Amino acid sequence: MSTHHLIIKAARTALGLSRKELAELAGLSDRTIYNIETNQDYVLLDTLMKVRRVFAERGLELVEGDGERGWGLYFKSNEAS
Repeated sequence: MSTHHLIIKAARTALGLSRKELAELAGLSDRTIYNIETNQDYVLLDTLMKVRRVFAERGLELVEGDGERGWGLYFKSNEAS
């Protein structure tokens, strides 16, 4: 069972973005974001990449499952090590 839709919604919420804001930043429709988050439609890779780009620009990376673990979020630090 895929849970990517829940992770995308969590990421959007963590960044304080509305569906409309995420849609505008990603160049997608509000309805597309709604469909992704409610697991209504198959998500095209191009669409997912647009959403991931918006998150990455804000320091948040979506981490895909590896067979043992599911999808997750990774907040990148702005500080140099």
